[in-house]
Amino acid sequence: MSATPALTRLAEFVAGHPRGQFDPAHVARAADAFLDTLGCMLLGRNAPVTRFALEACAPWGGGPAVVPGTGVALPPPWAALAGGAAAHAYDLDDYTLAANDHPSAVVVPALLAQASNIEGSISGAALLDAYLIGLEVIIRIGEAVNLGHYNQGWHTTSTIDSLGATAAVARLTGLGPEEIAAALSLTTSMGSGFVSQFGTMAKPLHAGISAKSGIVATALARAGATASPHVMDGPVSLLSTMTPEGAVGFDTALAGLGTSWGIDRSGLGAKLYPSCGYTHRCIDGAIELHDRLGGPKTEDIASVDLSLPDFHLAILPYGVPDSTEEALFSAPWCAAVGLMSGACKGSDFTQGSLARGELRALTARMTATARTPINPTVNIDPTDPDIVTVTLVDGRRETARVGLFTGAPGRDLGREGLVKKYNDNCAFVGIPQCQSDALREATLALPTAASLADLQASVAGISPAN
Repeated sequence: MSATPALTRLAEFVAGHPRGQFDPAHVARAADAFLDTLGCMLLGRNAPVTRFALEACAPWGGGPAVVPGTGVALPPPWAALAGGAAAHAYDLDDYTLAANDHPSAVVVPALLAQASNIEGSISGAALLDAYLIGLEVIIRIGEAVNLGHYNQGWHTTSTIDSLGATAAVARLTGLGPEEIAAALSLTTSMGSGFVSQFGTMAKPLHAGISAKSGIVATALARAGATASPHVMDGPVSLLSTMTPEGAVGFDTALAGLGTSWGIDRSGLGAKLYPSCGYTHRCIDGAIELHDRLGGPKTEDIASVDLSLPDFHLAILPYGVPDSTEEALFSAPWCAAVGLMSGACKGSDFTQGSLARGELRALTARMTATARTPINPTVNIDPTDPDIVTVTLVDGRRETARVGLFTGAPGRDLGREGLVKKYNDNCAFVGIPQCQSDALREATLALPTAASLADLQASVAGISPAN
């Protein structure tokens, strides 16, 4: 084990990595991530969890940070909380395979909120630099502790991504390595959350709370607060108390820090469907069968069998859902939607859609079966596909196998796909095209923008939700 604590090594990387040294492809992908996340935040602006977050924060006063799509300006920590909840409200935001998390729904709202409170001009490149630093911290920690940490029941969007938000905010605000180490350590006292909250409003709030924690921990460290440097890999630490034996650990995970990049190893996956990523292979399979069967009617289908890895199905406990939050974590509902419509959209998770009798009946005729994965250390194994089998009332059976779902690293959406997704999200919640276009162009121009003025003006210019 290295004599230097993992937290110290991470802090030195956050403070010391040369600015302006990122691969242009990474910078472009960071701009895409901002666009994708802003689209998710706008989609989630009407979600109940967002409204509740805004209502809860309102008595604490106004501030400089606008929550995109709401017209509400709050102090940075509270804007980050509401913005993170909105970004994660429909589980449509991006993820990494290494941390098994939702990084941009945490890091982007934290950076946008913090940037509004910094005097002087911040370039778009500096904003994307901070994002990439935060993302790297997330992936490295994920590589050290997962999948065991996640499979113990910890929601990594809370426990890991809060540290990425802190790293990103600290980088943007120019903290030194000792202050960054303190901020990261303080964050571990704020980051918690269990996968048992999936299917409830607590899940998207995890993203908001993590974004808020990044701002608060950084402010505390800047003010002089200190904390232990041993909370990542010491005798009582993230590694020793929240991760089972057999994890890679930080010595291996931090090798090559600053010279090789997690975004190349793990990728940054984008979601096409508004539901838990572990439902997406079933959705792709169901859509394939919809097309193969020529758009079957529900009365043509006798039963549907879904086969998923056991640790995937463990966090998808819902059958016929009674709420949007449950539907996002119901493999049968998601597959039923794909099978009947040949797509899977936000409109399929509204209360109106959840009341559709034929879809509820078809969902009830679905059986989701857990199987032992070929390699339980691989998060999503392309060689171990999910299987969707439809049995028709006339006795015919059709099967689809999906190893890598649409949007996953290796089947990336690309900028064109992400722009379409952003446009669709904005249109779905009624944002005027001139406003969504302005925000899109300002976001994609970040790599060469001398300041954030256009981005911030475009965010503020989005009409509030009705």
